[in-house]
Amino acid sequence: MTTHQAAAHGAEFADWLAGLRAWAGKCPDESTAWREAGAQGLLSLAVPETAGGAGAGYEAACLALEAFAEESGLSGLPFSMAAQMWACQEPILEFGSEAQHARYLTPLTSGTAVGAFAATEYDSGSDLLSLRTRAERDGEGRWRLDGSKTFVTNGPSADVFLILARTAEGSALSGLTAFLVPRGTPGLRPGKVIEKTGLEGAQLGSLLLDDCVVDDADRLGGTGGGFAVLMHAMRHERAFILAPTLGLMARALGRALDHTRSRSQFGQPLSSYDTIRRRLVRMHLSLTSARELLYATARAADRNSLDHGRSSLTKLHVSTEFNRFCQELPDLYGGYALLPETGATALLADAVASRYYSGTSDMQMKIIAEGLGL
Repeated sequence: MTTHQAAAHGAEFADWLAGLRAWAGKCPDESTAWREAGAQGLLSLAVPETAGGAGAGYEAACLALEAFAEESGLSGLPFSMAAQMWACQEPILEFGSEAQHARYLTPLTSGTAVGAFAATEYDSGSDLLSLRTRAERDGEGRWRLDGSKTFVTNGPSADVFLILARTAEGSALSGLTAFLVPRGTPGLRPGKVIEKTGLEGAQLGSLLLDDCVVDDADRLGGTGGGFAVLMHAMRHERAFILAPTLGLMARALGRALDHTRSRSQFGQPLSSYDTIRRRLVRMHLSLTSARELLYATARAADRNSLDHGRSSLTKLHVSTEFNRFCQELPDLYGGYALLPETGATALLADAVASRYYSGTSDMQMKIIAEGLGL
């Protein structure tokens, strides 16, 4: 991130971002970080003022997420917040009623509640036609949900779940409906944290729905409108979920530069050897390339011209460059890369994970190809 990017949003935003960096540099504790981030306005940056947000836009939100990750060195917490911002807040903002905004959106943006988007199932990832969680209307006009979800980001601790369920047979275009289900609703049972490699601090869990009764007022969008809710969430999540990784890459590059300048071999700093210099240049190229595309996409969203092809292109490119960056990183440290303090292997695990969430790289390729008419 450049000072120019922050300054482009005005002196007030630049000052605010400096304050956010100072807060993030203290490595916030997860137990208080959500409220602190909400109080500072981080979670509401992309929400319009008319809906109670800061109205700063998508580019500003991505700048903040990048700065948060760079200063804190945390990967899981900014990822979890980004997942809430793009996959929960965005669809509630777009499809929610005023009552739903007051009940759900305001607590999410203020950090007093945590949101989770539950679409993935054990046997249906990108294949929506095989989604088995069902919602049936009872005689009193309520909905009864039965099924299970997995890989739910924030699931173990979320206060509200945005759940996708099948309400009719046939096409996903008309057979799915979205529901907002508060934690504590009878029949909803969040599972334990799923153990994983990478994204330390981000909670993934499963979710069981056993005759979970939901009021019709908590249906998000129209009956059969779940596909539109999902696509809106994915368009924003794919575009911006990797904004924190830019900060992680910038932090890792800065530390690598310091290491190669200070460590000597055969009487010379590592940074004097062409092999090392080329690795650092390739890492700088990966970061610069990823950053340029993501922020161009954010500016397109601020102009209300974000489409699915652009979102998938951004997700694919940033995750690819993140992986290229992390392939170079360990060799700058040699055997020391295995030590936790370098962060090299942890970042490599984060990079591998980035290829799969919000749709695999192959799925992004499919969407991009279809946009090209292939």
